[in-house]
Amino acid sequence: MDIYKIKKAVLTVCAGLVMLGSAAMLTMAEDSPKQSVIVQGSDLSAVREAVLSVGGEITHELGIIRSVGAKLTGAQLEKLRTFKQVRKVYENSGVETSAVDKPACSVRGKTKLRMKGDQIEWELTNDGSGDVHLDSATLFWPAANDRLTEVEMNGDEIIEDETTGVSATFGSEDWEGDDRDIMIKRGRHTKFSLQFDNDVVRDQRSYEIRLVFREGCSVEFPPPPDILFSGDSDRQAKRSYVTSMVDAGRLHDQAIDGMGVAVAVIDSGIRAKAGMMKYLDEGAWGNRRLLAQYDALKGREIRRDSDSDDNGHGSHVSSIIASSRYKDGEFNGIAPNVDLVMVKAFNAEGRGSYADVIRGLDWVVSHRHEYGIGVVNLSFSTEPRSYYWDDPLNQAVMAAWESGIVVVASAGNRGPDAMTIGVPGNVPYIITVGAMTDSMTPTISDDDTLASFSSAGPTVEGFVKPEIVAPGGHIRGMMDKGNKLVKEHPLFHDGDSYYTMSGTSQSTAVVSGVVALLLQAHPELTPDEVKCRLMASARPAVNNRDELAYSVFQQGAGQVDAYAAVNSTASDCANQGLDITADLDGEAHYGGLANQDENGNYYIMGMDGYLWSNGYIWSNGYLWSNGYLWSNGYLWSNGYLWSNGYLWSNGEILSDGYLWSNDYLWDDGYLWSAGLTESAYTNVWVEQE
Repeated sequence: MDIYKIKKAVLTVCAGLVMLGSAAMLTMAEDSPKQSVIVQGSDLSAVREAVLSVGGEITHELGIIRSVGAKLTGAQLEKLRTFKQVRKVYENSGVETSAVDKPACSVRGKTKLRMKGDQIEWELTNDGSGDVHLDSATLFWPAANDRLTEVEMNGDEIIEDETTGVSATFGSEDWEGDDRDIMIKRGRHTKFSLQFDNDVVRDQRSYEIRLVFREGCSVEFPPPPDILFSGDSDRQAKRSYVTSMVDAGRLHDQAIDGMGVAVAVIDSGIRAKAGMMKYLDEGAWGNRRLLAQYDALKGREIRRDSDSDDNGHGSHVSSIIASSRYKDGEFNGIAPNVDLVMVKAFNAEGRGSYADVIRGLDWVVSHRHEYGIGVVNLSFSTEPRSYYWDDPLNQAVMAAWESGIVVVASAGNRGPDAMTIGVPGNVPYIITVGAMTDSMTPTISDDDTLASFSSAGPTVEGFVKPEIVAPGGHIRGMMDKGNKLVKEHPLFHDGDSYYTMSGTSQSTAVVSGVVALLLQAHPELTPDEVKCRLMASARPAVNNRDELAYSVFQQGAGQVDAYAAVNSTASDCANQGLDITADLDGEAHYGGLANQDENGNYYIMGMDGYLWSNGYIWSNGYLWSNGYLWSNGYLWSNGYLWSNGYLWSNGEILSDGYLWSNDYLWDDGYLWSAGLTESAYTNVWVEQE
């Protein structure tokens, strides 16, 4: 089938998209100003002609979903709706990379404490959009300081009782005085100070401070980049550790390093010139491998060596996939010789539009043979507003998969609750990635845990998501110190070229790199076969009783294993029972095998004994802090054998009356919100884990 064959009609998209936007049906008055929309029909040229005939302005041609982006007045829209060739009009919804809007609660602290006599002082700045109120304080200090005698903030004493030992936790109920609202005003600086019996130990590493604010944010000392990874040779070591964590190093030793495969990254652009950033442009052997760049915001190709990333997100993600930096015996990037194709769909603020992202996907599919694109990385996510098949961005993603490109997308950062998988990760065909973290010990695997922010399934349609998890906690990657993200969160930059970040954006990049290795070793594999081998070779998390530590709706098949995936011979274990061509044509849509019982527990139909309640991870002793071994070769109990064909990854055709839970039926099969104000995010900023 032609890749542009997609059933759905018209899309209107609201300007100022954040990396992945929600769309909504438009209701316009005749006197409304021009609005940015996506118009979809059965034929691209007919839709284009219809828009021009009513006086509209064409802004994007989106052949991948038979649509155009356009600017139209309310009167023009009303007239356009009467055309038979126009099926639907969508809002040009917003999408974002990460931390796009200034958060309401954002407090940063200086990277060093000021020490004088028996006192230490920490300067804080409220960078958020509103005032913040101190809710709790957790403190650690060296025993040589003796007792903590006083805590001050804003120059006011908030704790005056003497505290023995080497640690203390205080809550707002402990604050001194009648006014217990200990506040930092918006944009203001303040000092948080501690006084002890003795002169203080001057080693900065001897102190830990964590302040939590009522509005939901927190700040800690020392900042994460100042905490040494276990195994670092020195403080200046710049290793990412992700290569060893997913066992890609053994493949590099066999010259399986991504050579000959191109990964397209749809993000905020890339910086690949100055300093250490050159390792993004140069492969492991000094070869130039940044093949092309396309600016989807402007709809044109740009110089391949352009510094196109003002935000920083795209460079960070690309470095995890491809960095050729070699340090302490391993490469920083999963596929250090892979080719890169960068599509800029987000601006300096991390904003783009549905139309821009779809145009980027359209360009990638059109140029896949020219550049050898085998993988596309989508490190963004937004809350679903419809069934997967009715979302225009999902339609473009499905078309890319059908064309032969492996699509890897993030699960989202809205975990740990169930049913938090975002768009486009809710597309059943593609590889959706959750995040795990190594507890700051990348060389030790038995304390690894699922990241608390990692979104969990099932999807509204009953599919198990994510399919797989990968390292996504405090991942070190490249980012220029002039980028927007560094300015907003400066504590996580090393002052040179490296930045530490957490999220499913980062874990998605890890898996995209692994897919590149797999395609180099086995270029004949189809996207479905790649997905099958990744899942079949993954290592599920189990506790010390060899029981699943996390639900299949949280970890999918388990943590990705690059070496095992390349050596896997599994087949026919992914997307069974699904017909993507029929799905795109609107002839059939599918539901998964997940369901919910009368008590709110999620289970997989046809697999007795598998239940998961939304609170599962916090009960029965499964505490995040305990850590779980990512075991090799663990077979799911009660019949959950991978050799049985991953029954939970299969689908079945949805009938008109199909309902798997009472509360998740989209009215009329397709309903976008009417307010047109929702924003979507590639990756919402999360605290380091």
